[in-house]
Amino acid sequence: MVQSISLSAQNVDSLWGIWNDQQLEDSSRLNALCIITTGLVEDLPDSANVLADIILEMANKSDLNEFKAKALQIKGQYFQNIYEYEKALKYYQSSLSILEDIQAKPEMAILFDKIGTNYLKQYAYQEAQEYYQKGLTMSMEIGNSTGIAEGNTSLGVYYYYQGDFTNSLDHFQLAMEIYMELEKKEEIADMYTRIGAIYYHQGHYTKAIQYINKYFEYDKEGKNMVKHAELYTNLGAIYFQQQDYLKAKEFYKKGLTIDSTFNDQRGIAIGNYNIGECFLELNNLPISLEYFRKCISISQEYKEKDLIADCYLKIGLIYQIQGEYTEAGKYYQESLNAANDIGYNSILSSIYTYQGNLFNILSDHQKAANYCLDGLKLSNESGDIIQQISACKCLYKSYKALGNAAKALEYHEIFLALSDSLHKDEAIRQLQQLEFDQQVLADSLIMEEEKLIAEFASQREISKQKSRKNIFMFGGIGILVLAIGLYSRLSYIKKSRTIIQKEKDISENLLLNILPSEVAEELKLKGESIARNFESVSVLFSDFKGFTNISENLNAQELVAEINTCFKAFDEIITSYGIEKIKTIGDAYMAAGGLNAPKTSTIRDVLLAGLDMQSFMEARKLELQNSNKPFFEMRLGIHTGQVVAGIVGVKKFQYDIWGDTVNIAHSMESSGDVGKVNISENTYNLIKEDPDFIFESRGKIQAKNKGDLEMYFVERNNSPEL
Repeated sequence: MVQSISLSAQNVDSLWGIWNDQQLEDSSRLNALCIITTGLVEDLPDSANVLADIILEMANKSDLNEFKAKALQIKGQYFQNIYEYEKALKYYQSSLSILEDIQAKPEMAILFDKIGTNYLKQYAYQEAQEYYQKGLTMSMEIGNSTGIAEGNTSLGVYYYYQGDFTNSLDHFQLAMEIYMELEKKEEIADMYTRIGAIYYHQGHYTKAIQYINKYFEYDKEGKNMVKHAELYTNLGAIYFQQQDYLKAKEFYKKGLTIDSTFNDQRGIAIGNYNIGECFLELNNLPISLEYFRKCISISQEYKEKDLIADCYLKIGLIYQIQGEYTEAGKYYQESLNAANDIGYNSILSSIYTYQGNLFNILSDHQKAANYCLDGLKLSNESGDIIQQISACKCLYKSYKALGNAAKALEYHEIFLALSDSLHKDEAIRQLQQLEFDQQVLADSLIMEEEKLIAEFASQREISKQKSRKNIFMFGGIGILVLAIGLYSRLSYIKKSRTIIQKEKDISENLLLNILPSEVAEELKLKGESIARNFESVSVLFSDFKGFTNISENLNAQELVAEINTCFKAFDEIITSYGIEKIKTIGDAYMAAGGLNAPKTSTIRDVLLAGLDMQSFMEARKLELQNSNKPFFEMRLGIHTGQVVAGIVGVKKFQYDIWGDTVNIAHSMESSGDVGKVNISENTYNLIKEDPDFIFESRGKIQAKNKGDLEMYFVERNNSPEL
């Protein structure tokens, strides 16, 4: 049978030497060429296909069936990789026929698994399960531990696509146990990502992040960047579920950038879908629709029918939000048709729930309830808690409208119970814990110091009571040694306390960099900070136009350096005006004035800061243009209103603000023009009498869920009235 060895550069040279040695037997030469070709099938598929033909021709002449079977498998893998599944299956079946004749059971088990994957990619789930089970059964029959682990992994993937997350997790955990016994580190790392994905669907976000971090710990050097893209996508999904859509978009874009680098078309399609979802939640419907249509275009070309179903569903939702209910219904039906066509069970519950919500809007509440009941049934079967919550929320609305108070209450209670059962991450306040740990250590050192001083005094008293002879002969030496020891320990304690004080000073500065001073002080005194309402806060929101396209012309280091240059300048500008920086997410920058008590910034300060930021961007643009380098242009919006401010975060502090004011500020940014500062009517009314500004009315501009909003461009008045 064909051997399996690690393909280092030295091994490849050695294998080529064997292949080119005409004095060796054909079996030895073919074995070497098979190993080389197998190593090339993923990275250089065309070359592998050519070499497979050479192996096939030589194996036929020499009547070496095992190598003929291997060559047929390689060709099958080649056609599967270019999405020609039927042709791939023919090669696999031809190879299997040969292996059955020569009773090569280990190779048959591997091939069963490959055939199962081929069927899975064609959405032939029953056939996929059948061949996966055949492979697992044969591996168990011959006692092949690696084959058993691989078989369980494949069945876990099958159940995952079926939306049966409980069975999927069981198989993944069985595979993990075997890989751990075999100490197969790469396979263990792969299982971390798969199990993490299951925990995400079950709402166990803490566990999902733990497993994702385990993979990052394994691959610190980034050897498998394609897997990193997958994990960035998973992290984005977790932030998405926690409604931090800007943070989710940041991680989704990281994944998309990597997938684009490696030309992973499915990854690119998924990335477009995910980013489209973020823009949908951020009320930017045109951009969202653009991303979903990109996803469909790529998915249709590469026959990714599951993604087509997903995208149709979201496009339907966009039309529903826009009030185009007939179009929404058409796209929901297209999504349903695509999902039923491939047996894509994990999305069917979503489709039924979306249709139920649509019929609630159309006041056909009984039909809405029927669809949502179907959605709840499927999500209960799969254990998808997120979809269960959506279906129960829909049913509550349906039965409430139908006047069935008992049913409405029943599903409302289930909805609340499910929402409470989500395993959301506990916010780990690292800076607070660090300060607490340092204080505990300092207190313990003080106690130890007092203890040592008391011990020193006691020893002196004891030594006085001893005979003079003993004192001079032994006690003196003993006390001297003890004194030296105690002095060393006291010296160590004093040095430690100095170090601790420095660390506390560092913590203090870090805390003040993250939080407003009064919030930081409250946190230190009480161990917590209560969220506050602010009646008049001016929120500034900026974003770079065409960030994705421009970033494609920069490498990672250049991109990060340019963003850092801009954000560093923004930090200096807002600090000079006493404005509080809230957060930066990807290419977005958010700040707010009027949060400090006493107030250190006004509406006027926020407008001036926004104008300074745009002036910096214009100067930066001219500088980069002169050097023939790519440059960013920026939109910037400001709105003034009520917000709630407080501390949130996962594993680290983040001071954040919430409220409709934030959403409107974001709408001001997305509805603005590059190089301009776009403000809301409310901000305008509060500052319009200031002679230092000139305002240009833009009339009413449509904003999602807000109707038409009055907007104004603002500029400096370089010649104010005296």
